[in-house]
Amino acid sequence: MEVGGLGTASVVDRIEGPSNWTIERDVHLLILHEAGGYHYLETWLDGRRTSLGDPLPGEMWFIPAGRLYAASAQGGGVRYLQVEIPADQLTVATEARVIAAHEDAAMAALVRSLASGDAQAADALLKSIAEALEGGVLRFPVAPDIARRLDNLMTFIEPRIEGHLTVEDMAAEAGMSVNSLIVHFARATGRTPAQYLLNQRLRRARWFLMNRPLTVAEIAFATGFSSHAHLCAAFRSKLGISPGAWRRQAMREGLL
Repeated sequence: MEVGGLGTASVVDRIEGPSNWTIERDVHLLILHEAGGYHYLETWLDGRRTSLGDPLPGEMWFIPAGRLYAASAQGGGVRYLQVEIPADQLTVATEARVIAAHEDAAMAALVRSLASGDAQAADALLKSIAEALEGGVLRFPVAPDIARRLDNLMTFIEPRIEGHLTVEDMAAEAGMSVNSLIVHFARATGRTPAQYLLNQRLRRARWFLMNRPLTVAEIAFATGFSSHAHLCAAFRSKLGISPGAWRRQAMREGLL
């Protein structure tokens, strides 16, 4: 339906096995993942990897008009909200920050308000997206060889999340010095390699909390944290809540 000049839709999808798809539209698309268990989702924009890992409720992906988005998942069901934005209502610079697996509770609330028929949410949502595209560390252009190495490094990191992985290990895999890797990785992603690894571990831990009947200690072991206490400390530092409380909150909100 159209609300405030923007198109909205609630979509339920299920894939039974490995699947790949592409999107290229003449309108901007904002996708808000609401629930479900797509496993091991990978996304690209114009051939550059933008996210990798299991998606979580509240995460968003933005696909600018005229750009080629590609995705791949191993299977599972999902429910998401989609917002179509006419290209003339939002200017997106080529060098703008990529929005992928992006968490912003205020923006997500605006998407939900719009989907419920609140036309007044449209202008606020456009402003929020524009600020997200412009804010933070922009994705600076990098040489094709460096971009390829960083994309491959993300693929290298993901199956090793549960193990001991140092910045030196990552630099060696990328064929760079530690300092060079930190600079290039931060320019491309907005995070240092260590910050990216911690973020991916926390994403995996939350996915396990939602989708697997494991204890917090078991999840800590499966996601590279040294102990139950280590995972709890990281959760509280980054999310302001314990893993157990996060799981209970997700249950109350119907996300499990």
